[in-house]
Formats: sequence, structure tokens, C-alpha cells
Amino acid sequence: MKLHATPLRPQFAAKITGIDLGKRIDDELQRAIERAMDEYAVCVLPDQTLQDEQQVAFSRFYGPLEMSPGIGRKPGEAVPANARIRHKEIFDISNLDQNGDILDTDNVRAYFMKGNELWHTDSSFRDEGATWSMLHAKAVPPSGGDTEFADTRAAYDALPDAMKQRLEGLVAEHSLWHSRSKLGGYVPTEAERNAYPSAQHILVRRHPGSGRNALYIAAHASHIVGMPRDEGQALLEELMAFATRPQFVYRHKWRVGDLVIWDNRCTMHRATPYETTDQVRDLRRTTIIDRAGEIRAG
Repeated sequence: MKLHATPLRPQFAAKITGIDLGKRIDDELQRAIERAMDEYAVCVLPDQTLQDEQQVAFSRFYGPLEMSPGIGRKPGEAVPANARIRHKEIFDISNLDQNGDILDTDNVRAYFMKGNELWHTDSSFRDEGATWSMLHAKAVPPSGGDTEFADTRAAYDALPDAMKQRLEGLVAEHSLWHSRSKLGGYVPTEAERNAYPSAQHILVRRHPGSGRNALYIAAHASHIVGMPRDEGQALLEELMAFATRPQFVYRHKWRVGDLVIWDNRCTMHRATPYETTDQVRDLRRTTIIDRAGEIRAG
């Protein structure tokens, strides 16, 4: 197999063909995918008929995986033998319950999933954060439910020099519960709050694969450490508005079988709305833990 990359936007997002992830992936192909990700940050691999265990195995080529928190399950509750998703490495990005039925609008996980419509970066509320996420489409609605991706490397490059200087050395605090509070409806348990405390990350980090600087912001970022809260929030909102201008955004319309990989260290993403009460959207995500840590802007 030989990888072929077709850019979807200048220097951001590419369609990758010539690969069947259901077959053996050798070291050369693994590295070719890594080089494409370093360049484009978002890669779309169409027509991948992966089982969950195959997605997990492929993801593990690139690092250790996060475990899904099981929103709506009791702590320690076992996954039922007949559950729709049995692998704890799979994050259920759907409007379905474990039996495959559409969630009621008052279901706790339905409330939680609304937060995905905010611009966010996966796991920035964790100390280690995440490198790549991989999202595989099993079922998609006839309209809506697209995913938008913002290029925070290009956004940083386009900032005025005065703003770049202002951002030097700043640290933002990120909280899962800050982002989930924005849309309301989901109230975490005490156990969930304890399991996911806030984390602090530098605001401008150097992306290790490309050597380019990138903004590390999005909906989980609640404030800037050491700055008056209102002032810090205003700065974060200004940066978010700038980084999500159309020239920095790629919008992906899902097809069944698409596997989309993105680099959380230099992108943001969000889901677009769809009719969640009568249209099925079943996407499954694996997320790679960033054990290497962040690199300050250079």
C-alpha cells in the first residue's frame, strides 16, 4: 500500500487514499501517515470498514490510549455483554444508548454530548492532554452533524506581532466542567469532578511534528493564570473568534466509513447540529495520550 495525500485546504487538512487500515500496516506506512499528519494536522481516510478492535489496534501504533469515562454509568459498573460498544478505549460520539436506541433529550449523556458543539480540543482539561484523535463513522444523518476543524498554527501565524508578544509565557487553565456549564443541562457528580480536575497549559506551544507555533485554547479554557478573570476571558474569546475565521476552517461532511484523524495540539474542532431525536449519528473515537508533554513556543 502507498499513501497518497490530496490537500483539502492550502496547508491544512488532506484526503488520504491508497490505504486499507483493515490490512497489515507496516512501519513505513505508519511513518508516512505521521508525516502527513505533521504537515496537514487533519487527515481524512475514506472507506475504512474497521471493527472497533481494529481501530483500537491501529491507534495504539501512535501511543497509549485514553479510556472512556463512561458518562452516565455508575463508577465501577461493568459494560454489559450485549453492549453496542464494549471497548473502553472507544469514546461513544453518538446519540445512541448501549442498546442502539436514540437517546431521550433528557438523558444525561445527551446533555453531556451537547458540549461537542462548542469549539474544543480533546482532553485539554487533562495534565497530559492528547496528541491525535481518530473518529470513525458507522452511521451519519442525512443532513447536519458535520465536523469543523480550525487550524491554530495558521491562526497564530496570522496574528499581529503585538499580539504574539502579548501571549508570550501566558498559561491558561482548562476545565471540562467549565465547557459543559456553557450549554447547561449536565451536572457532574462529585466523583466525576474529582476524576477530572482542571489542568494548566501554555497558551502558545510549538507543534513538535512541524516546528510551528500553535494556539492552545478552545472551550475548556476557563481563564488565564495570573490575569484578572474578566480580562483573561476576553482575551481567550478574542483569540477564539480570530482562530475560527473561515480562512482557518475545514468543514468535514461525514460519509459512512470515514476515519478522520486530527492533531489536538494544533487544531480545534466542533460538531454542527442535527436532528438528534430522529436521526442516527454513530461515530467512535480513540484518543492518544500526550505523554511527551507540551513544548513552549520557539
